[in-house]
Amino acid sequence: MNPFEINERELRVIEEVGRDKNLTQRKISHRLGLSLGATNLILKKLASKGYIKMRQLNRRKIQYILTPKGFAEKVKKSYRYFLKTIHSLKTMKRKIQDLVLTEYQKGKTHFIIFGDGELADIIELSLRNLNIKDLEYTRASTLEEICDQDATILLAQAKDNSKDNDGRWIDVLASISGG
Repeated sequence: MNPFEINERELRVIEEVGRDKNLTQRKISHRLGLSLGATNLILKKLASKGYIKMRQLNRRKIQYILTPKGFAEKVKKSYRYFLKTIHSLKTMKRKIQDLVLTEYQKGKTHFIIFGDGELADIIELSLRNLNIKDLEYTRASTLEEICDQDATILLAQAKDNSKDNDGRWIDVLASISGG
């Protein structure tokens, strides 16, 4: 590991210092679930690497300030996390499309997205981007809205297991995660 590269615990300390420059070691330690000694070592290490600056306010109080280098590292890590999230969403979308295409090849052309929320939105976006003319889909948020007996239901939320599963229900999250 590069001696100037930071680890996850150090990044978490940088994030806390970036949020509030009036934090004490004790508050940082408590918020992150670290011992006071570990927090002290991490702060000193980050200061020696140039990620934070420590300023003595009085005999007992030290102020921790994020340096431009510390801010840049925080932004860089956030950017990497953002890219990883986008990649995960693209992978999820492709898996949903593969799942729907498998059903489409079996002759299924009408789908109902059952649920509200982010997963239902991702399923809808995945279906919309397939651009298949005879593929139809609708959304439903209650069981009463499901009236098409020929439709395949793409489950995007927890389902009441007391209802009969007539083979039309596909738990999307379980299917794309291999569960």
